Amino acid sequence: MMRRTRTAAAVARTAVVSAVAAALAVTAPCASAQPATVWDIAFDDLSPIDFFASPLVVDGPTLTGFEGPKAIIELTTSVPTPPVVVRYGPYFEAGGVEEPAFRKVAVERAGGDEETWTHHRVAVDFSRLESPLYDETFIPEGGGVVACRIEVLDPEYSAVRTLERRYRYTRSGPPKTGEYRRAETLTLGPFVDLVEPHSFVISWETDGPAPGAVIVGEELYAAPEPATRHEIEVPDREPETKYEYRVRYGTDEAETRAYRATTAPPPGASGFRFGFASDSRAGAGGGEHAIEGVNHACFTDVLHGAVANSIDLLLFGGDLVDGYTSSSDVHERQLDSWKRAASQVGFSLPIYQGVGNHEQVGDYFEVPDPENEGSRIIMFRDRDDPASAESIFSRSFTNPRGSCYGFGVGPETRTASGKIVTGPDYGETVYSFNYGNCHFVSVNSNYWFTGIQMGDRARRYPSDKDGTAVALEVLGGNREGYLLPNQLGWLAEDLKFAQADEDIDWIFLFTHEPAFPNGGHLWDAMFWGDAGKGHEGGLNDPSVPLGDVVDMRNRFWQLLARHDKVVAFLCGDEHNYSRTIVDAEVDPSFTRPVWHIVSGGAGAPFYVQDTSVPWSDKVEAFFPVNHYCTFDVGDDRVSLTVYSTAGVIIDEVPNLAGYAGARAGTRAGGSE
Repeated sequence: MMRRTRTAAAVARTAVVSAVAAALAVTAPCASAQPATVWDIAFDDLSPIDFFASPLVVDGPTLTGFEGPKAIIELTTSVPTPPVVVRYGPYFEAGGVEEPAFRKVAVERAGGDEETWTHHRVAVDFSRLESPLYDETFIPEGGGVVACRIEVLDPEYSAVRTLERRYRYTRSGPPKTGEYRRAETLTLGPFVDLVEPHSFVISWETDGPAPGAVIVGEELYAAPEPATRHEIEVPDREPETKYEYRVRYGTDEAETRAYRATTAPPPGASGFRFGFASDSRAGAGGGEHAIEGVNHACFTDVLHGAVANSIDLLLFGGDLVDGYTSSSDVHERQLDSWKRAASQVGFSLPIYQGVGNHEQVGDYFEVPDPENEGSRIIMFRDRDDPASAESIFSRSFTNPRGSCYGFGVGPETRTASGKIVTGPDYGETVYSFNYGNCHFVSVNSNYWFTGIQMGDRARRYPSDKDGTAVALEVLGGNREGYLLPNQLGWLAEDLKFAQADEDIDWIFLFTHEPAFPNGGHLWDAMFWGDAGKGHEGGLNDPSVPLGDVVDMRNRFWQLLARHDKVVAFLCGDEHNYSRTIVDAEVDPSFTRPVWHIVSGGAGAPFYVQDTSVPWSDKVEAFFPVNHYCTFDVGDDRVSLTVYSTAGVIIDEVPNLAGYAGARAGTRAGGSE
């Protein structure tokens, strides 16, 4: 089938917008003889719909009380389901990883003749764990924290849906015959965040508002008031030093076991290792590959491997969860699921998160598709603060805000149909920080995200460029993979400061969307071409909203190439590994070569290589395999080793800086 010309595409978009207006019977304002604008349609006349807003488990699972030594765990499902199964056991820590050890099973008992029901109640005998065989500490300490894996059979898909939770209990009196009580539980964390040479932050969440404090040696750092989420700074530390800490929480002043946090090296220091991974959203394998929107099986393999390889910090490039929902509650549940998996190592390993396209939560709309009778277009847009995807992400994680050199980036604005509309605050999704002799920059390539989505009655797909252009015209917002002017201006200033910083030898940028996709995302990212037809070029059409994608990408890459401390651009989105050298042969305006590294192997389904792109001869490695990257940082070189989750080295470069245009450890300040 021949490709439609730009003129035909523009005609099709006009037809869709006109059909939307006709379907909604939009009339012009009395004060104007002109027809209503598409912005009037979007903000005044469209009614949001629910989209992936009802998970199987809609309430709970919650520990509601005890009957003797049996904990009563209750939950409600959206449809009747068979009896629930709970697997449970203690937590054990070894080698920097804290894992649940499931040892016992409890099965829900039916209360009548029904085979399925919606309100579930499972009696879980915690006293069965109070044994020298399983966790002897439960006996003298009068209780503890129990890991629970709750399994619910989804009748629609004949698949088991898994949820993981932890509950704390106390016991007065001897095991089995003593009095068992539910206790406030530290449900997420603790996490080590914002690691600096002289400070670090400990964050965690409890299952309700509770007092909290961090204990380091003889010093106690208390939260000012009870809260569900705490972020407490530990100041006045020495660089590159391990500190033992405990978290105190709850009205009964429970304490965690001792953990260790390590401060960052002094400015300019080398000799450390960092990791990069991306795309841990749920896979297609079922079970642990899809726990509340996260591929726990693969993601935890990545985390365990990274810890085993002694990385000092981890950058994560987005698509943490499935997302794409109109429900903030569903989205936050999924982010919590990611944090539960990350909790296995996050108590000592600092993790810096970025935003992906799947971190999407917002308003969804259905409108008629004039090109497909009886079909609909499902469009979505980000919400305003504090319900925006950026606000939810910033509340869920503890990351820097803005540049480490002291300035932030303001919300973007767009003009459409004569109206100026302002997007949400970037929050903690765009930031930079220094660690030793490295400068790291988180770029948000999915800010204020607008697009179209698949659905039962839709024939258009997210790769449909005409449908996306309609959504951008009708709803405003931003195109996937597009970097708007304020962020690009912020980045230019941040890179200028880092380039002039005498303590910085190397600069790394990380985000989600590839600038030069190689397999699976040619049809969006920073290209918007056609899969298998990359040689025909990407989208560069100023007649459509934010249509200068290739020019925008080139402006962005010119910024990177202009600074000779920039070693690599790290991204995900494509569920594979690729290493590409982007230089003047790709575009003459790229004055220095910079590595483009895709590492999307933390759990999402694989894509294979698309060799139709013009830069395919610049791709030096490509593997569709679960994996993660490690970087060893020195004064005069940065080496790369890429491991599959099976522990096999799949790529290795002794000196990335030697191949790219980065200079080797000269702290002369320099200029753009």
